[in-house]
Amino acid sequence: MMRKYPFLNEGVRRSLLIGVVSWLLIVFALLFAARSAGAQEFGNVRLANRGSDSAFLKKMPWSGYWWSRREGKLAKGWAGHAESPMQRYDRYVMSRTGKNPGAQAWEQKHHYNPTAPSWWGHCNGWAAASIMEPEPRQKRTLGGITFTVADQKALLSEMCMDVRALFYGNRQNDINLVSQDIRPDLFHRLLVENIKKRGRGIVADTNWSRSVWNFPICGYETEWAPVWFFHNRVWVTTTVHFVSDGVKPEFTGTETFTQTYHYILNLNSRGEVTGGFWDPRSLWNHPDFVWIPVADVPAEGGENPCLSPRFVREITGTAPTAEPVLAMSETSASSGSADARLDALREAGVDPTEYFN
Repeated sequence: MMRKYPFLNEGVRRSLLIGVVSWLLIVFALLFAARSAGAQEFGNVRLANRGSDSAFLKKMPWSGYWWSRREGKLAKGWAGHAESPMQRYDRYVMSRTGKNPGAQAWEQKHHYNPTAPSWWGHCNGWAAASIMEPEPRQKRTLGGITFTVADQKALLSEMCMDVRALFYGNRQNDINLVSQDIRPDLFHRLLVENIKKRGRGIVADTNWSRSVWNFPICGYETEWAPVWFFHNRVWVTTTVHFVSDGVKPEFTGTETFTQTYHYILNLNSRGEVTGGFWDPRSLWNHPDFVWIPVADVPAEGGENPCLSPRFVREITGTAPTAEPVLAMSETSASSGSADARLDALREAGVDPTEYFN
């Protein structure tokens, strides 16, 4: 028996279904937003009815390797680099103090796991270091021990595994299709306030599911236009420029990649952003959370406690960065007590009892 509509094959039917569902989601969200607009006004981000904007950091975060836990390069070294960064660190500290700090042994026991999930690593430490610390660009020899660029970046990435930070959004730990993680209006505000106004980098987990992939944001390009029949809403397309960690350990400089996100923002009569929701095209492809590293803190479970910032800075030849003025702290879950900082780390996927042990 012939099908009534033989031209509607499986692929066409699936595409039509996705299209219909997407438009229904948009209509529903628009109608819902019409009733909830104005519930939460920020008042400091204004958009004209139609326009565009862009901003890039003058001081770019640096690209670095993310130090996979499966590979264990921090503890074991790699081809062409037989002595690991932690072994060289131990040798240097021994030459200064007469005692072995045990950084290599701790790293191998706690941060090396050949059966760990593929995404476990030090991306959060690298991301924080790339924003807060100057980039090592040449090898340094101290006490007869030569530290390559890779060694120095490795030590900085480990040192910044625990940091004081401001966090926005919620980590997605399951496949709950309703979860929106960070709201697009908050995400847009963070881009404008930090990249454009304050000129400082922020970090985003680009994966909305359980796995965490932290990348520094160094710029954005955005444009918007009015939504049909809704004069107080704009359709936004934003291309975000991220700093890449897909480089070799010895790499210097900044490599980037881009992700484009689509969302709708609600505006009040003054053009101020009052809310928003993700377009179906970005509903399951948007940042999970955003965080802003602001200062290093002592090891609190995420980083190697045998590593001393004092000796790391001697090796890299850097001084502690001045702690910046905190932006948007009224909405953050940032530091104060150690428990608050640990909660913030867990929110970013840096759970000392689950993520790194």
